[in-house]
Amino acid sequence: MKRIFFIHGDKGGVGKTEVAKRMAAVMLQNGLPVTLVDGDDKNAGLHAAFEKGELDVQRIKVMTPAGRDALFDVIAQSPGDVLIDLPARGSDVTERLNQDGASEDGFSLELLLAEIEAELTIVFVIDQTRSPLVALKDELAALPDATRWIIVRNWREDRDFTLFDTTKVKADLEARGAAVIDMVRLDPRVNDILENASLNLITAQTSDKLSMLQKMRVKSAVRSWSEQMKIAGLLE
Repeated sequence: MKRIFFIHGDKGGVGKTEVAKRMAAVMLQNGLPVTLVDGDDKNAGLHAAFEKGELDVQRIKVMTPAGRDALFDVIAQSPGDVLIDLPARGSDVTERLNQDGASEDGFSLELLLAEIEAELTIVFVIDQTRSPLVALKDELAALPDATRWIIVRNWREDRDFTLFDTTKVKADLEARGAAVIDMVRLDPRVNDILENASLNLITAQTSDKLSMLQKMRVKSAVRSWSEQMKIAGLLE
């Protein structure tokens, strides 16, 4: 069954694009067919990292009606999985995708998934602050019950996820069978090289722009994220 992944988090800077990059790299490494959609027209980090490689990368302004129509076509026509990196305020997009589909300003994602026999997974990224949890609570109430949920705890800060662990949102997620996985922090100096050179976690491993130690850290990040994807049931 085709899988549709929305990389979500609602606010900017929470780590959505980093999650999208890591997922795309692991899928590429494992030979999984996937179409990438970068929905952030102002800071298209996913597109920049993979545009010169083997994966099909689309840039779509998903905040506009025309962009949502284009997203519909990509999801419907892609031969494999589709991974969409939503921009900040991604809930504005998912709201439009959760309509009856008759108007010109949105479409019924639930109907599309039924038509093409696909599964929707929301990969929701949180940090240790409150605002992503507020957005997550709203999205849990708004999106179809059939939606699969994966919560990514971004450990960019060395402190516990106390807010998440004590909120009712976590109990709601457990009731839905959601997976909770962790994204370890990658050396910021390595991240800077990857962004400045338009590299990803696969191409960086053979690039002469990184030292041996930096390449080892890249490989460790790929291995760690592969294990987390297995925990979430996304890899065999």
